Amino acid sequence: MPASRDDRAAPPPSNTGASTATSTAASSATDAPAPATSTQIVDRLLAQLQPGHVAFNAPQAVNIEQTVLVQLVVSPDASEAALRERVDGPGKVASESVQVANMMQARLTGEGFRIVAQTPERQLVSSGVTEWAWEITPQAPGHHTLNLALDALVPLEGQTVPRTLRTFRKPIDVQVTPRQQVTSFLDEHGKWIWTTLLVPAAGWVAKVRKSRKGDGKDGKDKEKDKGDDAKA
Repeated sequence: MPASRDDRAAPPPSNTGASTATSTAASSATDAPAPATSTQIVDRLLAQLQPGHVAFNAPQAVNIEQTVLVQLVVSPDASEAALRERVDGPGKVASESVQVANMMQARLTGEGFRIVAQTPERQLVSSGVTEWAWEITPQAPGHHTLNLALDALVPLEGQTVPRTLRTFRKPIDVQVTPRQQVTSFLDEHGKWIWTTLLVPAAGWVAKVRKSRKGDGKDGKDKEKDKGDDAKA
């Protein structure tokens, strides 16, 4: 007996909807941007820095034990010429363009110098002028170098991390005046001079004076004897 129309096998259910959903999900996963790498994150942070200018003085020659002022000024708005006018320290004033962050730090180092900071190392940078200052005192004569580093402080993973923007190296000739040379020589060799030269010399002078006094007394005695003989 032939099967009725109702008894014929039903066609299998269509999977078109599921296939479309799977395809859409796969496409979305493919189109999603890859997570940024650590270097890309840093690059994005540094791209947020503003252009600005920096100026500082660089003493070229300083007498030993002479204290001089070194200044550094930074601004996102002021021109190089305006910043140079703000620097009062001795020596040549240099200026140039630099990236500026809202928080920065400046460090001055140099072998052969006593360096005393006059301002905080880390400072907030506003739209005006931010200044750092140090007093430096050479401790030894010769050719020395000051190193000035300017860092941007950027937030990264909950921490504030320094990023060095520029490092300036400036040579300084530390000179010694004639008076300082004499003073230094006496400080170093004074004891030797006293024990080796001055004490024996003082003894010799005393001996000569004593000898002269003795000769004078003998001469007077001889003259007195002659006078007595003449009276006799």
